[in-house]
Amino acid sequence: MNVSGSPGLVPAGSLTLAVSKAGLMHLTRCLAAALGPAITVNCVAPGVMEGTRMSARVPPARITALREQAALKRTTACEDVARQVVEFCQSESVTGQTLVVDAGVVFH
Repeated sequence: MNVSGSPGLVPAGSLTLAVSKAGLMHLTRCLAAALGPAITVNCVAPGVMEGTRMSARVPPARITALREQAALKRTTACEDVARQVVEFCQSESVTGQTLVVDAGVVFH
């Protein structure tokens, strides 16, 4: 089980962060192919989760903008990410997938 992030899908944040997150998503697919059928490998890519150390580094105006962009008009819930991790770990027929958990943020 890997945890990436939305910067791996769009050019957001620092260059090194975005590239490393994208690389982890591709590593997920490669490991799924290499380790299957015995082992499943999946990934979640959370958006900004308020109350975390990482979100503390995001300017408040950017958090507000992300909330406004999101279809659900909020940031990512930590509990939603945790539930998806558990779901992937329990699944026996899903592998090589990255699920974005970001409250429906639309990047422009």
